[in-house]
Amino acid sequence: NLPGELRVAPYLSTYGYAVNLARVRDQDARMALSMAVDREQITGQVTGAGERPAFGWVPAGVPGYTPAQFTWGALQDVERIEQAQRLWHAARGRHAAPDRLRLCMDASANHRRTAIAVADQWRAALDVKVELVELEWKAYLALRENPGDCDLLRFGWSADFIDAEAFLALFESGHAQNVPGYESARYDTLLAESRLARDAAQRTASMVLAERLLLSDSPVIPVFHRVSKLLAKHGEFVIKSPAI
Repeated sequence: NLPGELRVAPYLSTYGYAVNLARVRDQDARMALSMAVDREQITGQVTGAGERPAFGWVPAGVPGYTPAQFTWGALQDVERIEQAQRLWHAARGRHAAPDRLRLCMDASANHRRTAIAVADQWRAALDVKVELVELEWKAYLALRENPGDCDLLRFGWSADFIDAEAFLALFESGHAQNVPGYESARYDTLLAESRLARDAAQRTASMVLAERLLLSDSPVIPVFHRVSKLLAKHGEFVIKSPAI
């Protein structure tokens, strides 16, 4: 309604789904689920506000940090789906990929619209049915601490300070926001090394390696990076002193 006053800008925030590692233990199965998501379709046809497809966990825009990307991120759609299907079928052959998934999320029209689209992509590519479970906010927060029979949970994060650490620390063993329950001694070591690094280049290198490991293990499925959406009037703003 007000296109001349709409301001859309990149935002340090990632939207996706945490995998309940107690239920989806197989790395190939998790990778297949991530590969089967058509992020361009989600951002172009479902969210549609300028969000950017997420092929890594840390969004672009952190000074001095070039985020890691999925190794398959540059594949054409046909190749990507074929590879996802091979991984999923291999996992099914080991009885490690379920026929049905339960995706739990907090109730919201936007969350539901995105989840329906992702579930449809999984059904089409991997022949897996997805049950969507919507919860009131407080119930959802409680469920994140004990996911139970939820295979996946809606999971997003916005930086509380401008650094890759704000996104990567979430998956450190024992972290309060480690919703998937991810534990990796190598990942923990890389984060520890980044905190003890003597220079910025060494610190960044350790964090990039940690993010690459995170993407390879796939305890989380990033879908898109959010944007800020604001309305702002043209013209000057005058600040007046309050009357005494």
